[in-house]
Amino acid sequence: MPPKLRGSLQTSLSRPLNSGGVFYCPSCTTWRRTLSTRSSIVPRRRPSSSNLPTHRPLATSVVNAARNVPPRFKELYEALNRVGDTATEQVNLSRLQLALRGLESEAPLIRVAVLGLNDATAARKLVRLLLADPLNARENWEDVLEDVDPSRGLLIRYGEVSQSIPNDLLPTISVPSPVLKKGNLEILVTSLGAEANPSATQFTADTFLVPTVTIQTSHSGRHNVVRYPVHKSIVCGRGVDGLFAYSGLLSRSNLKSEAQSVYGAIDLSVGDKDRGSDRISFVDIDKAEQALEVFRESVQNASLYERGWSSSGVQPVIDWLASLRAGEGNLEPSLRTLILSLLEGAEEGVLAKEASGIEEQNMGLVPSDVRRTMDRSVTAWAENAHTELQGSLEEGFASRQWRDLAWWKLFWHVDDVGMITSEILEKRYLRRAEKEVIWTAGKFQQAGLLDEPQKNAADSETKEQGADSPKQDLPWPTQIPASRAQLLDTSVSSLQSLAQRLVFFSVSTTSLTSALSALTYVSFPSASVYETCTMAAVGLIYSLRAQQRKWDAARNFWEDEVRENGRMSLLETEKELRRIVHEGGRQVEDITEGDARETIERAKKALEDVQ
Repeated sequence: MPPKLRGSLQTSLSRPLNSGGVFYCPSCTTWRRTLSTRSSIVPRRRPSSSNLPTHRPLATSVVNAARNVPPRFKELYEALNRVGDTATEQVNLSRLQLALRGLESEAPLIRVAVLGLNDATAARKLVRLLLADPLNARENWEDVLEDVDPSRGLLIRYGEVSQSIPNDLLPTISVPSPVLKKGNLEILVTSLGAEANPSATQFTADTFLVPTVTIQTSHSGRHNVVRYPVHKSIVCGRGVDGLFAYSGLLSRSNLKSEAQSVYGAIDLSVGDKDRGSDRISFVDIDKAEQALEVFRESVQNASLYERGWSSSGVQPVIDWLASLRAGEGNLEPSLRTLILSLLEGAEEGVLAKEASGIEEQNMGLVPSDVRRTMDRSVTAWAENAHTELQGSLEEGFASRQWRDLAWWKLFWHVDDVGMITSEILEKRYLRRAEKEVIWTAGKFQQAGLLDEPQKNAADSETKEQGADSPKQDLPWPTQIPASRAQLLDTSVSSLQSLAQRLVFFSVSTTSLTSALSALTYVSFPSASVYETCTMAAVGLIYSLRAQQRKWDAARNFWEDEVRENGRMSLLETEKELRRIVHEGGRQVEDITEGDARETIERAKKALEDVQ
């Protein structure tokens, strides 16, 4: 007679709980009670059948609580937390939470998903064979495993007594299985959709290692989808169709470092069970069930059980589950693989983001041949501008108006100095070069060289809210008009003032010496007219000579100043135009993810340091 059952299993797996006494974390599927004793079960009304269930994604919640992390894992734990903070968009947060929970214990719980292709029936039968104890009679949890709603996932944990854990969200049962206890495992049974027709769709490791579970909320009856990350996955298919579906999924999947984390178990009767590998195993579920039932009927059928069980191909799956544990004092291989996969995925995401930013920048770049053409146009403009500077100013300084400002004509043209010099600057100072700059800037705009990079919204807000916003710059270089305006404001007024001072000095000096001569002639009757006029003549000659010398020097200095200012403005304009040619139309903001990459490298280093 087989021994008695270890415990009775409740018939209902979806009994509602007092919401005030139980907290459910969908990220790690843990129950926490806020009361020291169990709250009484309060019956609830079923949701009205008129309320149709609606499907919507449900983001997993993160419970921030004080963690007792082993000292040797603390550095890695903190590094992973920083990765989650700096590379939020590039890291799978649900898998990150699973990795962090694993680092909170020296013996972490390993979560394995058994995924049935399109249907969880074969997956549940396989799980029953993996966990069933042939020395015991059929237990109630085996019946529950077969009878529970196939549209919902099922979580199986180790427990000394077979019982259901009341859970309104995800059916959960405890099973006294040596496989679960020895491997410190929990098993999630659910289904995985496989497309009937192959396509170009590419899958990642998350397809197998972050399965989704449909749950029904107790208060509204709506169906939500929870992402349930696991360390390893067993994909269970049925027959030839299941084999083709599994092969198609793997061929379109990029598992990278998680290749050993996905195992295939195909319910297909084949002659040679050794044709399996470390990635796939062919099992005969019917034969394994028959062997189990035969042994449970009588231990005398041990030989039949041994032959049937060995030929069924279930034992390699059990061996694969047993290989998930590490040696004493070492980090679990499943957990190490999970963390390494997370960091590699985050690093690839950061690199992809940087590459995407560079690609977006390069999309608006001007072709090199267009830049070379624009550079040649700048060279032609510079040659023409320097030629104009020399010829146009020479014409202006040789004009009749400028000659009218000779030193000896200052007495009747002193008030015309400002007007004449301003006219020379307005009409002769690089007028054509300035117009050609605007025309060249128009060509730059047409070529896309003057397109400014998009600015951040924060910068735009700051600029709009600024009290003293600077005036918007013109879309072409303004060195030439700025240089002309500077000459008009400073040098013209200085030259006008000097002319007035020189004329005043000459007139005053001549008048004083003439008055002194007249006074001498009156005071000394013996002095002749020629003698007394000598002083007036000396004063006149001295004042006129000083006026000639200073005014000619001032005119020459002003001419040189105008030429030099014109030359410098042309050089600055040419430099600005060439800068636009070489740098225009390029994005200038920094798109590198320096903080995220540095954090990921630190986490990798911390993972290497952990034994």
